[in-house]
Amino acid sequence: MLVRFVAVAIIGLSLLTVGLYVAGNLAHHLAVGKVHCVLLNVPLVVGIAMLIKSKAVAEWLSEKLDE
Repeated sequence: MLVRFVAVAIIGLSLLTVGLYVAGNLAHHLAVGKVHCVLLNVPLVVGIAMLIKSKAVAEWLSEKLDE
């Protein structure tokens, strides 16, 4: 359950960061950088992958903590 919470938090933070970047650039009449947007979306992809594989991540983490 904690792994899913962390994954959703990463996704939410990533969406917030991209949204603020785009809104800030639009407010200042600047071009939105495609490379910058792609780099800001990396945590989003990691969060989605973590959410999909949450059971496997939780088991892996449990094994690592038991050692």
